Amino acid sequence: MFEKKHIHFIGVGGIGMSALAQVLFQKGFKVSGSDLSKNSITEKLKKKIKIYFNHDEKNINSADIVVHSTAIKKNNVELRSAKKQKIPIFTRAMMLAEVMRFKPSITIAGSHGKTTTTSLIASILEFSGLDPTILSGGIINSLKINAKLGKGEWIVAEADESDGSFTFLPSTVAVINNIDMEHVDFYKNQKHLNESFLKYAEKIPFYGFLALGIDNKNVKKIKKKLSKKKIYTYGFSQKANFSATKIKIVKQKELFFTEFELVENFKNEYLVKKISIPLLGSHNIQNVLGSICVARGLGISYQQIKNALKNFQGVKRRFSIISKSKKNLIIDDYAHHPSEINATIKTLKDITNKKIISIFEPHRYSRLSSMFDDFIKSFNLSDKVFLLPVYSAGEKKKKINSNYFCKKLIQNYPNKKIFFYINEETLFKQLIKNINDGDNIIFLGAGLSSKTAIKFSKTFKND
Repeated sequence: MFEKKHIHFIGVGGIGMSALAQVLFQKGFKVSGSDLSKNSITEKLKKKIKIYFNHDEKNINSADIVVHSTAIKKNNVELRSAKKQKIPIFTRAMMLAEVMRFKPSITIAGSHGKTTTTSLIASILEFSGLDPTILSGGIINSLKINAKLGKGEWIVAEADESDGSFTFLPSTVAVINNIDMEHVDFYKNQKHLNESFLKYAEKIPFYGFLALGIDNKNVKKIKKKLSKKKIYTYGFSQKANFSATKIKIVKQKELFFTEFELVENFKNEYLVKKISIPLLGSHNIQNVLGSICVARGLGISYQQIKNALKNFQGVKRRFSIISKSKKNLIIDDYAHHPSEINATIKTLKDITNKKIISIFEPHRYSRLSSMFDDFIKSFNLSDKVFLLPVYSAGEKKKKINSNYFCKKLIQNYPNKKIFFYINEETLFKQLIKNINDGDNIIFLGAGLSSKTAIKFSKTFKND
């Protein structure tokens, strides 16, 4: 029967793959997966599904369908065996598109802020009693997981633009936060990237709508080509349908909240509502505005929106405080693009006048080399910078690496302390020597930096 089809995931430990595996398992399918390494995701998954911590053709012997992530090489033994056995093969995005056939969907795309915006929209729908199915690119703190099968009519899913496959998604409602040059291993130039986002937006049916962050110049460009679509806009621009004014940061007990006045602007009719949320930074206000834009487009009341936002618990690795005392604060953040790094460090600067120590693990040689000058500028507000080796994600080593990056940072910031350490042991020793009472320590990166941050927080006596 249909429900008993066996779906095997190659690279199941990835955040996007695991979300799909969980939802399909909850949907009644038999699910298995393989991965070369264990992590917190696979530890949770193996309680429900069979996981092989190797790649072997035997792993797929009973599979009806095989799904693989883009990180899986073409010569992977399981992938080759599936082709030989003529087992249908799907990419992660193709399978997500299949899952989205079950229900109307809200997908969230953009170079930055996708995971947070996805989680915000999901939380609003949850608080409104709509019980959505959720597929997120990060661990939602309130769920302690990145996916769930809801009983409601909506799917809320993060759309990954990294390999262009998000254009396959049959979205009912689509969000585009921003469009900045990224994933240079796939996209030839900004024009190529813009065209892919346009293709994604054009998939919206006549009964659906788009939510566009119009502060971004590239989003503005594609908006001009979408005249036949229903569009709601958001941003700091007064021309946006949803914008924010009178922004301030307030501290309530041990938590920082951002408070602002939300302006709903349609046909010169203004509706102003006060919003409070435990998120910081202008980039997060943009994410909040995007979520409100979608919620209002779905007809959700402001009271429900306000309650959901005030109780939002955030996303793991998005300005996550992993150690806190009167002496020092240790933060773990996923930022790996220059604009994300700059936004995260600025956010920390906004709430403290203490010194900031940044520990950064560059993600991919191609990203570091293509945006090198912007990476240099992104550490302007840091007082000390510690660099880790580049997390290659399978790329071949290049001349522009962390050592070279370190030398250029020293040249550009002669008054800052800049260090490069090739292993954790020496990093931790030097970090401890360079941390003073009151310093704020922030770990940045999309690779192994989170594990490094957690290890250090356990090593460092932060009484």
